[in-house]
Amino acid sequence: MKIHINNTRLFLIGLTVLIVICVLTFNVVYFSSYYGISQIDYFNSLLLVPFILLIFSFGIFIEQNKQKEKLKRIDTFNLTSKEKEVTLMILEKKKNQEIANQMFVELSTVKTHINNIYKKVEVKNRKELFEKINK
Repeated sequence: MKIHINNTRLFLIGLTVLIVICVLTFNVVYFSSYYGISQIDYFNSLLLVPFILLIFSFGIFIEQNKQKEKLKRIDTFNLTSKEKEVTLMILEKKKNQEIANQMFVELSTVKTHINNIYKKVEVKNRKELFEKINK
């Protein structure tokens, strides 16, 4: 029987282990009972850098998962590739003219795409679109 662990769980387990190791290193190993504060030395400083990088990578990982979830929800509405592109830009809170400039199309084309998106997703405005896709 194969054990299947997805990337998310594996990452969270690894993150938890590394956080525990860092906390133990910072607070138990280098704790000075004489001074009552943590001792900061060369080795401790070296451990701080990977810990900070780990926290940043965790934030990036969470944001990427949110983006993947949005894309999966968008895929359920049978939008064309251009409509998906416009939807993502709407979710980034870009204005119609900004979308038109980025896609190198006329403003009327963007408005047509938006109307088609609203019909397919069954919403009336951007606020409802945000709510439906970000739920």
